[in-house]
Amino acid sequence: MEEITQKEMLALMDVRTHPDGRPVVHSFKFVMQDGRLRFFPQALVCGAGRMDNKAYRVRGLQPCDCKGWPEDHVHPVRINNIIEFDGQRVVYTLKPIGDGDSV
Repeated sequence: MEEITQKEMLALMDVRTHPDGRPVVHSFKFVMQDGRLRFFPQALVCGAGRMDNKAYRVRGLQPCDCKGWPEDHVHPVRINNIIEFDGQRVVYTLKPIGDGDSV
């Protein structure tokens, strides 16, 4: 399984719409606060309510259909609880620098 860093995941999550106005749909697997593992094969990223999402490190995930129409309520999810994003395992460390890569 491919890996993606948390920083790269957050950068992709910040893009909310395509240039033509359609919402960007992602796939998520995460652990809820009570310990249940949840999988949203199609979800939109949105705000998590009236809180500072950056300070609390939370994002809102809303399940949707294949056309991007919301189907359920917004689920607030802590960033560190997301374990899979678009079929890629989320890693919380820096990727090693290979030969020829610049810092």
